[in-house]
Amino acid sequence: MVLNIISVGNKLTPWESQGIEYYQKQLSKNISLNFIDIKGQQHPKRSIDEIKKLESELILSKISDDDYIISWDSRGKRINSNEFSKFFENSMLENLRLNFIIGGSFGLPEKIIEISDKVFSASSFTFPHRLFRIILVEQIYRSFSIINKAPYHTSVSYINLTLP
Repeated sequence: MVLNIISVGNKLTPWESQGIEYYQKQLSKNISLNFIDIKGQQHPKRSIDEIKKLESELILSKISDDDYIISWDSRGKRINSNEFSKFFENSMLENLRLNFIIGGSFGLPEKIIEISDKVFSASSFTFPHRLFRIILVEQIYRSFSIINKAPYHTSVSYINLTLP
């Protein structure tokens, strides 16, 4: 299974690369992650709308008509790790070509949200896109651990807070 992660932002720092590599190495050899980095379009002479429009055009240039688009946005459907693993199970059965999209500093353009097949939210928190790439790769690894009934999901110490 090939998964594309399309992300608006800057080149990865060494700690980001290490975090991503840590989880990527643990994924099955049948799962390939492709990172498609899009340079953020921030410029002092551009408005936020102009920046998002330019970023939208760059994102769209990386997507094919038959791709299944999953955008990450705070307005999306909040899902947990078990739901995310079920999403992967269904995606594998349907042989979907998955593209995860992570927006830049100003979030995702509306056009990208509109064309997305799914819009997910990992939290009510806002994460920097640099950190969210690592979170997404960890959740992909966790999802496949759940699917394969590997001990990772149940043996890792983590805090699961449920707020009203």
